[in-house]
Amino acid sequence: MTQADRISRVIFEYAARIGGAQDTGALLQLNADMARDLAGADRCSIWLVDATAREIWTKVAHGTSTLRIPLSHGLVGACIDSNESIVVNDTSSDPRFLGRVDEKSGYATQSVLVLPLRGADGRVIGALQALNKPGGFDQSDVDLLSLAASYSASALEGQQLRAEAEQVRLLLKELEIARSVQQRLLPQKLPALPGLEFQAYCRPAKFVGGDYYDFVDLPGERLFFTLGDVSGKGIAAAVLMASIQAAIRSQMLHPPEALSDLVNDFNKAVYSFSTSDKYSTLFCAHLDPSSRRMTFVNAGGCPPMLLRAATGRVERLDAGGCPVGLLGFSRYQQAEVQLESGDVLLCFSDGISEATNAAEAIWEESELEQILRGVGSASVQAIVESVVAAADAFTGDAEQADDMTVVVMKAL
Repeated sequence: MTQADRISRVIFEYAARIGGAQDTGALLQLNADMARDLAGADRCSIWLVDATAREIWTKVAHGTSTLRIPLSHGLVGACIDSNESIVVNDTSSDPRFLGRVDEKSGYATQSVLVLPLRGADGRVIGALQALNKPGGFDQSDVDLLSLAASYSASALEGQQLRAEAEQVRLLLKELEIARSVQQRLLPQKLPALPGLEFQAYCRPAKFVGGDYYDFVDLPGERLFFTLGDVSGKGIAAAVLMASIQAAIRSQMLHPPEALSDLVNDFNKAVYSFSTSDKYSTLFCAHLDPSSRRMTFVNAGGCPPMLLRAATGRVERLDAGGCPVGLLGFSRYQQAEVQLESGDVLLCFSDGISEATNAAEAIWEESELEQILRGVGSASVQAIVESVVAAADAFTGDAEQADDMTVVVMKAL
């Protein structure tokens, strides 16, 4: 049998088996077997780079268990570093040869061929090594085993891509669960108080976000409501948002006489359980429908707009202080407003007032004020829809940059 016939038979024998391999491990084992048989070598191994451990290790190795050596060590390390094939037919003459591996395994290595395994982007991800070919290796073996090296690199990259895809799938599933949980943390029904109507909307920029609003019923048909915005976005902001909401509800079980005292105490609590870069703006209000008096504290949030039906004038509710959790010693001030029939209160997070378009221009709050004046006589549902639609129209195709939350209250 000629050399060409032998090579053809080996390729034909392994082609069907490689095509039917069910997993990456079996495929790499077949590639190592094929490389050994193509070159007529005694053994073959496939090595991978472990950048975290700063090692190279054998994914497949004939005749031995898994081997691990430091990066850049031995002929395999030299091949990976140089991204070039190495042929050594007398290991005793090459100082790069790592003799201690033979000492440990009891195997005697005379000749070595090592080829780099290159990913689709040309990056070296490992190496294929053949050992002890009678008569030694030459360039024809390098050319021949490039086929097996290419198969191996493709299999390894495919395995990595599948693993990454599965990680992404699991992460998306967990984020969907987190989104569902966070949505359930928001009020599931709106307050029903005589002479007042409410509507609210919250859309996170990511799967989950740091904006929140809440309504807490108090004795005597009174109401406490909040709109907050935790610094940052995503999971970290969502966790702090849930903690803050729980803390607020806990404090409302035995609220102090003054709303400012409640926020003072709440600020200390948030400061104690959050890090220096995590804080929250907060607008909170205590509403007595019978007198239509609203007491409020604005802790660093976008000052809500109060549209007066009688005059068309818009007041900004900015009395309060800095965001909660930012400075543990902060003290807050409260203020009061008297609501009249037709007045509309528009509370919003900066995801609305600072909506950003593709040109990185920021929406002007004056335009939001004009929107409010134009739809102030409409229902609370229509007001919310108009505000969100206007913000979306401004941003256009740009990705939503921040969580967007709106709470509207109207005195009838």
